[in-house]
Amino acid sequence: MELTEGNIAYKAHAREPGVQEASSELNQPVPEAQTETTETALETRAFSAFSQNEKLFIVMMVSLASFFSLLSGQIYYPVMRTLVDKYDLTTELVNLTITTYMIVQGLAAIFMGTFADTGGRRPAYIVAFAIYIAANIGLALQNSFPALLVLRCVQSAGISGTVPFGYGVIVDITTTAERGKYIGPISAGVNVAPALGPVIGGLLAEFIGWRSVFWFLAIISSGYLVIFVLFMPETARKVVGDGGSPPTQWWRKSVIQWWSTRQTRRPGDQSHLEETSQHQSRQTGLRFPNPLKTFAVLLERDALIIMAYVGLILFSTIALLTSTANHFGNLYGFNELQIGLCFLPFGIGACFGSILYGKVIDYNYKRIAQRLGLPIDRTNGDNLRGFPVEHARLQIIFPVLTIGIAALISYGWVLQQRVNLAAPLVLQFIMGFCFVAALNCLNTLLVDLFPDKPATAAAACNLVRCWLGAIGAAVINQMMDAMGWGWSFVFLGLTMATAMGLLWVEMEHGMGWREKRFLKDERKKASSEAQVSIEGKFEHPEQKDDYREVRTNVEELRSS
Repeated sequence: MELTEGNIAYKAHAREPGVQEASSELNQPVPEAQTETTETALETRAFSAFSQNEKLFIVMMVSLASFFSLLSGQIYYPVMRTLVDKYDLTTELVNLTITTYMIVQGLAAIFMGTFADTGGRRPAYIVAFAIYIAANIGLALQNSFPALLVLRCVQSAGISGTVPFGYGVIVDITTTAERGKYIGPISAGVNVAPALGPVIGGLLAEFIGWRSVFWFLAIISSGYLVIFVLFMPETARKVVGDGGSPPTQWWRKSVIQWWSTRQTRRPGDQSHLEETSQHQSRQTGLRFPNPLKTFAVLLERDALIIMAYVGLILFSTIALLTSTANHFGNLYGFNELQIGLCFLPFGIGACFGSILYGKVIDYNYKRIAQRLGLPIDRTNGDNLRGFPVEHARLQIIFPVLTIGIAALISYGWVLQQRVNLAAPLVLQFIMGFCFVAALNCLNTLLVDLFPDKPATAAAACNLVRCWLGAIGAAVINQMMDAMGWGWSFVFLGLTMATAMGLLWVEMEHGMGWREKRFLKDERKKASSEAQVSIEGKFEHPEQKDDYREVRTNVEELRSS
C-alpha cells in the first residue's frame, strides 16, 4: 500500500491522540528537499558501542543458540520408530513426547524471556544451556519411557528461551532502521533446523544408534557454552547501556572481559567498583521471573494479531513437514535417509528468505522515512512515536504470503496426484522462502512494538507458536486422513488467506493502539514516580503505611 497524500488510514490515525503529527505529514506534499533521508551525523556516542565485527559475532552466537531450540525437536523424529520397539510402546505414546515437548517449550519460555529482560541476557543463556546439557546427558543414559518423557520436558524447558533471548539481543544492539537484516540470521537458524534435524538424526541413528542423537546434542551444546562463557558479552541495555562499559559483577562478564578488567585495574579502583556493583545489583539483580508480564503482552490487540498469524504459519509448516516425514516413503519408495534429504529444499528456501528479506525490511523502513521526510537516527535510535512502523513492516508481507499460500494449496494436490518428486520439492523451496520472509516481517514488528521488553514479547509469541504447533502435530494426520491431502492444504491455505485481513487491520489501526498503550504506560510511570516522591518525605514507616492505605482506599472508591 503506497503512502499518498489522501491516505485514508492516516486520516483515521489522525483522530487518535498523539498521532496527529504523522498523519498531517502524510496529508501534505513532501518537498523534494526532504525526500533524501537525513541520517544524523552525531559522532558523540553511537546507539551501540559494539563494533561491526562484534555485532556479527553476537548475531552468530544468538542465531546458533536459536538453532538448538528447533534442532532438538526435529532431530528426534528419526529415532521415534526405534523407541516404539525398544520400550514396546504405541505410536501415540511416543507422539506424546513431542506434544509435551512443545507445550513445555511454550510455558518455560514465559519465565525465561522475563528473566532475560530483567536479569540480563548472559545469565539467562548460561542457565538455559546448563539445564539443556544436563537433560541431554540424562536422555542418552535413560532406560525407561517415564524417564524419557520427563527428561524431554526438562530438555525443552532448558532450550525454550533461546529464541526469545535472540530477539532481545538484536533489539539491544541495533536501531529500528537496521533491525531487519540482523533478525534474518535468527530466523534462518530457527527455520533451517527443521530441514537439517531429520537428516542429522537419521544419519546418527542409522550408523551409531539412537542414543548418539542425545550425545551429539550434549557435546555440541557444551562446546557452544564454553565459547559463550569465554567471549560473549552482556548486551542488555538495562545492565550495560550501549555496551561501552562492561558490567561490574563478575558473573555478568565474559572471561575475556573479566581478565582484561583484572589486568588494567588500579589499586584505588576497588572501593569504587564495589559501590558500583552494589548499585547494579539493586537495579538489575536476579529475581524470580514474573510470568504475568508475558500474559500482559498477550492481551494487547496488535501483539495478539501478530502472534496468531505466526502460529498459523507454523501450523501450515508442520503440515508440510509432517506430510514429508509420513508419506514420502510410501509415495516415492524412500528410506529414512532419503526422506531426511527431502527436507533440505524447505530449509534452503528458509535460509534465503530470512537473509534476503531482512534487507527488504530495512529498505522499506528507510523508504517510508524518506517519504515522510523523517530522519534516521543511528546514534540514539529512532523514536517510533508518530512513525507508521506497522506500514513499514507489513506492506511487504502481502506479496510473499500470497505466493506462499498459492504454493501451499498446490502442494496438497501435487502429492495427491503423485506428481514427479521435483514438483513438491520446488514448492517446498518456495514455501520455505515465502513463509520465513513473512515471519521475519512479523517478528521484527513485534519487537518494534515492545522495545523495552523484547524477550518477553518474543516469549509470548513463542507460547502461541508452540501451542498451536502442538495442536497441529496432534491433529494434522487425522485431518489429512479425513479430508485428503488436496483439500487439507486447500483448507490451510484459505485459512491463512482469510487471516491476512487481520494483518490489514493491524496495519491500519496498530499505530493508534500503540499510541494509547504508550500514553497509558506514561501515566502509570508518572503515578509511580509521584508515589515514590511522596513516600520519601515521610520520616517514619508508619506514615508510609498510612499513606499507602489511604491511596488504596481512594483507588477502590474510584473503581466502584
